[in-house]
Amino acid sequence: MSRQRVVAVAVRVAAATVAIASTAAAQDRAGTVRREPPAAFSALFLSTGTLLMDVSKLNPHFERLDLDVKDRPGFYTLSNDGYSVGLGGYGVVYDRLLLGAEFSTADIGSESSPSGKTNQLTTAYGMGTIGYAAWTTWRLNVTPFIGIGAGTATLTLQSRDGGPTVSPDQDPTFDEVIMSPGRRSVMTGRYVLVQPGLAVDYLVLRESRSSVGLTIGLRFASVISPNRTTWTYGGRTVYGGPDAGPTAGTFRIVAGIGGFRLAGSR
Repeated sequence: MSRQRVVAVAVRVAAATVAIASTAAAQDRAGTVRREPPAAFSALFLSTGTLLMDVSKLNPHFERLDLDVKDRPGFYTLSNDGYSVGLGGYGVVYDRLLLGAEFSTADIGSESSPSGKTNQLTTAYGMGTIGYAAWTTWRLNVTPFIGIGAGTATLTLQSRDGGPTVSPDQDPTFDEVIMSPGRRSVMTGRYVLVQPGLAVDYLVLRESRSSVGLTIGLRFASVISPNRTTWTYGGRTVYGGPDAGPTAGTFRIVAGIGGFRLAGSR
């Protein structure tokens, strides 16, 4: 799915959410819903959306413009954008205070060069979240939140013709692995992340007496990777590895199941 199509879908979902919320509010004013709205509801959901990775320090290791053309690694540079899928949830712990957790994975993409070499970058991360439902109605949560977690960036290098690999006698440098990947080499980078954002979730109930239903929503967030990425290769430390963590803004669409406990219920 193209980025333009994702944006178009997001606009439609946002418009539908606003329209449904307006209808629900009108029904409340008309007296068709007679209960007081709860402070917030809980939810479990699946998510999909965009993710950006910082490859500005990674790509120069593939280009190696400091070397003659014949001595360069032979890999193409990677793009910085991909699409993520994940799952998560949150629960009400007190009034409008929400605690949750999320896990996401993304394929940033791969490049294949005429010399028969392929490089691929994927990432996965998990985080705990804390938020406050600053604005709620009977079926709507608008929640500023912050997530803190850790993740891995996996760089897979493949060469059609095989070739030498780094010596197992000592910890390699990042450039040594790229220059001598053999038929297949995998390096893993670990990072921590902080993700402040805004969640907008709407609870679709079949009837006014229901307390569990379908949730649809949007996530707008900014991802910060405050520490330097640390790399390993075959369980060994890799020296001279670049930063390569999630960065900038993200957008996700979520869908799942949610609900609340009625006052006085057990």
